[in-house]
Amino acid sequence: MKKIMDQIVQGRNQLLQYVNQAQIWIQWMSSTPLYATIGVVSLSTAIIFSIRLLKPRKFNTIILAGLSGSGKTELFYQLRDGYSHEGTVTTPDTNEATFVLRTNPFWFSRNFVGSSPEPPAGTHGIKHRAPEETRNSCAACPRQKGRLIHLVDVPGQSRPKLDKYLPQAAGLIFLVDGLEFLRHRPAIAEYLFDILTNATIVKRKIPVFIVCNKTDKVTAHTKEFIQKLLEREIHMLRAKGTAVSEADIANECKLGVAGEAFTFAQCSNMVTVGEASGLVGEISQIEGFLTMHLKP
Repeated sequence: MKKIMDQIVQGRNQLLQYVNQAQIWIQWMSSTPLYATIGVVSLSTAIIFSIRLLKPRKFNTIILAGLSGSGKTELFYQLRDGYSHEGTVTTPDTNEATFVLRTNPFWFSRNFVGSSPEPPAGTHGIKHRAPEETRNSCAACPRQKGRLIHLVDVPGQSRPKLDKYLPQAAGLIFLVDGLEFLRHRPAIAEYLFDILTNATIVKRKIPVFIVCNKTDKVTAHTKEFIQKLLEREIHMLRAKGTAVSEADIANECKLGVAGEAFTFAQCSNMVTVGEASGLVGEISQIEGFLTMHLKP
């Protein structure tokens, strides 16, 4: 990231030199109207290009991460199409799509062009609706502006594929299977520890949203229970000096506060915990995370 910023600064300095040279050239050629016109056009072009170069870059990539079976693919289709796809299976391939994410006081709909399509045969056909109190209080609210999102579903614990998209990420959603949490707790904690100590995430302060999925099931664990045990597991990993990424150890990406029990609040980036059920379309907290971190 530092190398990219240095290149931007260097490019900016070169453009400023070109602008100064153009001003001198215009003054020298001002005796001829044609040359003066060409000079003004050239100077205007250089200034516009400089402004665009210096304008902050808009990041719109959202990464879905988590162990296989945590519900990433279901959430991917729910966000992309607006309904669940029946019979989604774990895949070793990366799913990605770029589309317009729109929010509405009455309905959350996401689509490529125009209105949300009707769910085709073979799907659950569930659109998720805003809570009753939200609809009542926002009945007169105008439709919100759409946000362009590049959504990436990273399979399993693929660190190379994760690293590929982090430089453009506006946020990362880490899904946890609320039903099978206890059985996979060590693997979940290790993967999350690897993410939170990732050099790119730490330096760019990429927000991470830990989602306890499948909460529509009666036997699913609560987000408070999952958060408490994950913080405890990560504290033990940190105490042992365990880390999946040797590269990040070399970059000295520390986690938490030394001498204190680890909590997600100690992370340098924003780490929050929520709950959802991608299969039945209850993803309002995820919508809130996207609205917060995606620029319209």
